[in-house]
Amino acid sequence: MVNWEKVAQPAKAARAALSYEAIAVAAIEVADTQGLDAVTMRKVAEHIGAGAMSLYRYVDSRDDLITLMVDRVSAEAIAPPPTGDWRADLTEAAHRIRQVTLRHPWLARHALNAEDFGPGTLAMTESTLALLDGHGLDTGDMLDAWRTLLAFVQGHAFAEARRHEARQRLADGSETGPGPSFLDQAAESGEYPLSTRALLEAVRHTDPRDAFDRRLGHVLDGLAQAFFERGRR
Repeated sequence: MVNWEKVAQPAKAARAALSYEAIAVAAIEVADTQGLDAVTMRKVAEHIGAGAMSLYRYVDSRDDLITLMVDRVSAEAIAPPPTGDWRADLTEAAHRIRQVTLRHPWLARHALNAEDFGPGTLAMTESTLALLDGHGLDTGDMLDAWRTLLAFVQGHAFAEARRHEARQRLADGSETGPGPSFLDQAAESGEYPLSTRALLEAVRHTDPRDAFDRRLGHVLDGLAQAFFERGRR
């Protein structure tokens, strides 16, 4: 488990090149460019220009290393101060989380336990819960609403990032375009009329931002009915 008190201490001058911050930044760069599976103690140490064993003075395991990464990246998604309009506030928070996840798609693959939360993760959580505070929700409802929003945004953005990566590989020639897909063949067979029509139309006509906004609206409508409009019924 990460010792957050030690993380908060300034790096010693003699070891300034090797610090919790430097390790987290290097690991994030590896994950962003090569994927989360590429993050190993050895590879991160090489990225910094240090020996692999030297990292163990700071983190006990790869899991602790990833916890440091998630905490640092979570700070990029701190929500702005609440305006009092919960729907507008959550929309802005959702877009921030989407952008962070698009920059760091691996983030959606790793969920922290509450005891692993560090200052960045707690700051992001606090800022988002503040958007829900004062609207008649208890803390359990606020947490449920936040986790529902987070699960949707990260899942949507992760899938969006994967599709973008696939298009990039085709564009730069690192992969050749496929022949007729099973989806195309299934459409011709007529065996799956609803699925193939919906999926093929989505491929042709969906703008990623428009699709996100539309589906986010559905989630916010659901949150409104589940939490914000109960007292009116």
